[in-house]
Amino acid sequence: MKEPILTPEAARVLNFVGLLCLIGVLVGAYIYQFSYRELPCTLCLLQRLAMLGVAFGAALNLTFGPQPRYYGLCLVSAVFGIGVAVRQTLLHINPYFDTDIGQPTLEVTTNPPFGSPVFGLDLYVWGVVVFAVAILAIGVALMFRGQFEPVEEEPEWFERLAAIAAILLFAMASVETISALLECGFGDCPNDGSWNWWAFH
Repeated sequence: MKEPILTPEAARVLNFVGLLCLIGVLVGAYIYQFSYRELPCTLCLLQRLAMLGVAFGAALNLTFGPQPRYYGLCLVSAVFGIGVAVRQTLLHINPYFDTDIGQPTLEVTTNPPFGSPVFGLDLYVWGVVVFAVAILAIGVALMFRGQFEPVEEEPEWFERLAAIAAILLFAMASVETISALLECGFGDCPNDGSWNWWAFH
């Protein structure tokens, strides 16, 4: 039986689509953040960082050609992200965990969701979904060996796609860095919906 083939060109296009999807999720998070004036918590910022890590791995696949190590970067970032997202989700569904003292209690506590839901789900639950889909997609992509074959001549449109990916990724990483600094400074994030602005501590 002939093995299904995923060409290097098709793999690069798929990585570009994945990168665009992650950038779209992050842009949506910022639109949501400033529309509802709800700042991300520390765990939310870590999930955004993990999404940038997955997007960076996809950008490397697009720029230099698909390589297992670039998929590995995507996978490690996605596993880290889903771990953070699952932890945050569990913090808000466990009635016996008091987030004020950071440990289990014998009494049922009120631990309301952080932020407003989107289509009925909180953003950190959507984070679980996004990272789970990313892990599944990376696993499926790694099943195809043909994408790792060397390409004799690089089409010009690859360079354009790579440039677009680099610009989008750099812009999003810059926005995330500046936003995190404005919210948290060089210390702990307030986690109460306030801005620290430039009050570094």
